[in-house]
Amino acid sequence: MGISFLATGFMLGCGGVEAPRAEEVAFEQEQSLVACPSGYTSVPLWECEPLAAHAPPCRYGGPGYYNVLHLYCQSGTDFYDAGPTGTYACGDCF
Repeated sequence: MGISFLATGFMLGCGGVEAPRAEEVAFEQEQSLVACPSGYTSVPLWECEPLAAHAPPCRYGGPGYYNVLHLYCQSGTDFYDAGPTGTYACGDCF
């Protein structure tokens, strides 16, 4: 019983600081559709996003969170979110 609570806590929790293990990260087969324009530096940042019960990509038994890699673009005076890259990781947020 204690193990099921622990597993549920990992699936629903958010706020971890470790990067995901390679087997926990799913990659899109196609190249990312987001890119920074010329003159901008690409800055990949993980974001913790909510996920409804049984929704892809993680299909949790209840509502939870998952990590989505976003590409941010930075210039000398500008910093903006170009969007999700298609890379995600199920489990605790980091």
